[in-house]
Amino acid sequence: MEKFIEIPLDLAQKCVKCGLCKSVCPTYPYIQEEAGFARGRLALAEMVVKGELPLSEEVAKQWDQCAMCRRCEWICPNNVEYKEILVHARDMQRDNLGQGMVKSLGLKSLEFLQSKAGRKVVKLAGKLFSPLPFGEIKTPFPTGAVKFMPKPTAEAFGLRGKVFKAQEEKGKLLFFTGCMIDAFYGKTGENVIKLINKAGYTVVVPEDIKCCGAPHYYSGNLPAFERLRDHNLKEMEKYEFDAVVVACPTCGGALQEDYKLQKPVYDFAEIVFKSPLKFKGSGKVLTFHVPCHSYSAMKVSDKVFYGVMERIEGDEVRKAEKDKSCCGFAGLFSITNPKMSDQIQKEKVQDLQKTQADVVLTTCPGCVLNLKDGVKKHKTGQEVLHLADYLAQNLED
Repeated sequence: MEKFIEIPLDLAQKCVKCGLCKSVCPTYPYIQEEAGFARGRLALAEMVVKGELPLSEEVAKQWDQCAMCRRCEWICPNNVEYKEILVHARDMQRDNLGQGMVKSLGLKSLEFLQSKAGRKVVKLAGKLFSPLPFGEIKTPFPTGAVKFMPKPTAEAFGLRGKVFKAQEEKGKLLFFTGCMIDAFYGKTGENVIKLINKAGYTVVVPEDIKCCGAPHYYSGNLPAFERLRDHNLKEMEKYEFDAVVVACPTCGGALQEDYKLQKPVYDFAEIVFKSPLKFKGSGKVLTFHVPCHSYSAMKVSDKVFYGVMERIEGDEVRKAEKDKSCCGFAGLFSITNPKMSDQIQKEKVQDLQKTQADVVLTTCPGCVLNLKDGVKKHKTGQEVLHLADYLAQNLED
């Protein structure tokens, strides 16, 4: 078992087995086993490292059923670094058992997406799909998952390599767009820049940023993550900026925690929250889904999001009872664990429906995708938007 000593066993042993993580784990209600939440998954890692348990497909299955929302870290009284332990466990799993075809293809597709050839393919697909009168395409996956996926945009990667100047510049921010905004939600990227410009900041969008690598890191593919991180750091060094801004908390969490940047990383909503921007609504009822990585990885207070929404004059904000619960997406988790993901999604959509809100807002493109998919499947009639899109629509000049 000598090869397994890379798992930070001292971090795992910080867990005092209190079981508080069970109360917030999105997967435990559907597994109902000790290995179905953080405490059990940590115990498995510890036993494998000590040689008390062989690394088997069954053990790997328990780790693969984790959504890596990190809500366990958020509630843990002992500050157990669950992410680091499970990342090392999954890296060990990849070395010894392989990563599985679906997960491997998913991670490779993210790298291809940001290659020169991949960008051309996405743009071409965007032009081919643009005449279709709907925004999402029902897409089956080999695991049995079926999701309404967003159409690629014909203007994919259109923000790359540009500088958007503020009229009265307070500072300069580097916008790390992220794969989903680059390929599918380009308008959201434009709206983020519009808001930040209005707040007084010039925005720089790097020419050749790749995937942030968070999906690879969380999946335990550390060599791929390191390759992407090193490329992105080298690309970012070409530009002058005061801080980094994101509109995807998973990207933001990776930049904060795993890139070790010397400059701060902000969610775009934090910039808006600190600005004097005003918004004029149209009498709609709004609710908000707080993305898990906003508070578990980026440590952004939900007071920021609700504070911004409450400044939309004329609209009413209703807080969902489980506004911080996982939406069930978690990237590849929703593809490799489709039944569990659908169950978590259904519970989330039902909770949002109880608010009777007209519009569901959030700040994660992945959550936007999954919530749009959920309201379509469960026919709630609610509109789902990225917060940046709704704020830009209602911005007062």
